[in-house]
Amino acid sequence: MSAHTPGVPARARLSESALEAQTAALAAPLSQNPGAQQPLLCFRCAGERFAVPAQEVQRVFDALPVRRVPHRDRPAFRGLVAHEGELLLVGSLERLLDLGPATPPPAPSARMIVVGPEHHGWAFQVDAVDGVVRMAASELAPAPTTLRRGLGTATRLLARIEGEQVAVLHTEVLLRGWEGAAA
Repeated sequence: MSAHTPGVPARARLSESALEAQTAALAAPLSQNPGAQQPLLCFRCAGERFAVPAQEVQRVFDALPVRRVPHRDRPAFRGLVAHEGELLLVGSLERLLDLGPATPPPAPSARMIVVGPEHHGWAFQVDAVDGVVRMAASELAPAPTTLRRGLGTATRLLARIEGEQVAVLHTEVLLRGWEGAAA
């Protein structure tokens, strides 16, 4: 099995050795050096490309059916999903960031990403996961205040990845938004 190419959605499962190597790289402490590389998990959602700090990601798995919760009909709260014996709350990134309509039925490349603290994380569905890239702190720019309403509140930094401007999302803002929608 070949290594994953950034920018191309992952379609096959990683080999056990590749998975271990990526896990070790992400688990390594970040240096305080300003040239230190920060790992970002890049993904696509609603036709746009985003990233989140990889150390804030609990897991990524194939998209699963989401079960609605009765009497909880706020657009940013999708419901629950069961993964490996655990029930996870599922938020809609599209609705929270005003990206467009709710998530369509999953495509073969669709994945779910879980962010947040262990046992209190939230899952959200994305169209595809492009992989992990490492960016130096000097390559990350502060987000301008002119970003549109939903996206602007959750964007903490901007990164240029493969020639494309990518919003690096602030997971704490995402979590607060989904928690408010689930209440």
